[in-house]
Amino acid sequence: MGNCRAVFVLFGIGLASIFFSSNVLANNLNISNVRLGARDPQAKTVTVFFDVSWDNSWRNKVNHDAAWLTVRLFDTSAASGEKRLCKLIASGVAPAGSAAGTNDNAELYVPVDKVGAFIRPLAHKDISSFSSSDVKVTVDYSNCGFAENTTIAVNVVGLEMVLIPAGSFYAGDQGSANASLRKGSADTNPWNIESNAPITVSAVANGGYYYVSGDNPGEAPSGASFVIPQDFPKGYSAFYAMKYELTEGLWVEFVNSLPAAARVSRDITNASHKNSDAVVFRNTVACSGSPLVCSTQRPFRAVSYLSWMDLCAFLDWAGLRPWSELEFEKAARGPALPLAGEFAWGNKVAIPASALSAVEEDGTETVTTLNANASFAEPGLTGGDAVKGLEYQKGPLRAGIFSTPNSTRIAAGAGKYGQMELSGNLKEWAVTIGNAQGLALAVNEKNGYANGNGYLTTTPGSEGNADVAGWPGMGSDTTKGVVASVGAGLRGGSWQDGVGRLQVSDRTEAALVTANGGPATGGRGVRTVDGQ
Repeated sequence: MGNCRAVFVLFGIGLASIFFSSNVLANNLNISNVRLGARDPQAKTVTVFFDVSWDNSWRNKVNHDAAWLTVRLFDTSAASGEKRLCKLIASGVAPAGSAAGTNDNAELYVPVDKVGAFIRPLAHKDISSFSSSDVKVTVDYSNCGFAENTTIAVNVVGLEMVLIPAGSFYAGDQGSANASLRKGSADTNPWNIESNAPITVSAVANGGYYYVSGDNPGEAPSGASFVIPQDFPKGYSAFYAMKYELTEGLWVEFVNSLPAAARVSRDITNASHKNSDAVVFRNTVACSGSPLVCSTQRPFRAVSYLSWMDLCAFLDWAGLRPWSELEFEKAARGPALPLAGEFAWGNKVAIPASALSAVEEDGTETVTTLNANASFAEPGLTGGDAVKGLEYQKGPLRAGIFSTPNSTRIAAGAGKYGQMELSGNLKEWAVTIGNAQGLALAVNEKNGYANGNGYLTTTPGSEGNADVAGWPGMGSDTTKGVVASVGAGLRGGSWQDGVGRLQVSDRTEAALVTANGGPATGGRGVRTVDGQ
């Protein structure tokens, strides 16, 4: 995550500007030197310039990484501090030397909904740092409710993403993991997802698509018959996914950008979540005041205590969407034949982290346990913040902590396409195929690929919920948004779980219904690729 801001005043004919900027570094993404360019008062547009950089970027024949960027404006005189996403004015690809800035091997891609933009390597690039100065986007400040004569500040918020390419893959692992998908009651071979065509699931003995239940309340039983629809995101189509689990720093940035009533809805320190402003299981988020303001001591740490409703709200705000459990398996495994009992890094060897470097975990701390590549079955950490007491000794680690510039996929604990912590650290919310509510998620061109729009509900008493039609948990009164978790579940295992729960195909909680967020629940999001 990275963000930076500058201030300008909308008035009369010209543009009066007061510039300031600050660098915020998270997961190696740095957005800096934000400044305003030309304003067109007739068209209600203003250009925004900034510099962007991150480490360990690449592009090869299979996939690449990118930064997803959104622009938010806010009235500096407003007590609420609400930051509103403003859409960009044109979709398409811009090469280096124009909107993509000074890097000759960069391109800026604005999707058709204009909610944000991807900046990414243009051509082949070995793993190395990425940077580009003078990146330019143009926003329509009227579409986010701002008029002339208002003193406005601008934030640019970024997320590191990876492309999960289109193509076939397998779901299941020869029946090794609990509730692993299989071809039949007597056939442990995995499902083969070869297209976006509907999948007929039934009680076949061999050679079909057989459902294996985790026996959660409301989940389909083993051998159930149902159809996974054409538009359900099966993982065959390409999509971008967050490289890291959502962090405390980005969560705080999100909550503090909302209107006052919405902030209360997303307070993870309340009784249905953490129930404290103190550090609990290494979660350092604290929220107080009116309007509520949240803070964190450890912005780089993966944020826990997220409910399904919390994650959906963030994803809608960020212009992303939740992923399905099939997309989770595609991201972890890629097209390879499954290995029974494998983890996201492609083998069956998982070594838990138990010791950290550095007394203060400032984002540079590392795991010092020899060959450790995952956070699970945590007996109690030593080093780092653990010296501060029991509440600092068990819980999630910094996002991407196992990755170094020279680490292999196994050493980094990385999925096939470069995502971190798909196995362990925090178990992640995903849309299930295990009930009708999950299967109702449709991703297609007509519904904008079900991506978030940057805005949340404003209905009194239900402020701050995701408002994207068709997302699981949306009740009959759609003005209240996503208010329940039926249709969601958890994948990937956590710091709290035994090693078996880290297996790619483990579906123990794949259709779990719970309203609360716990010390081991977090998540990430994805964005459908609309032709690019």
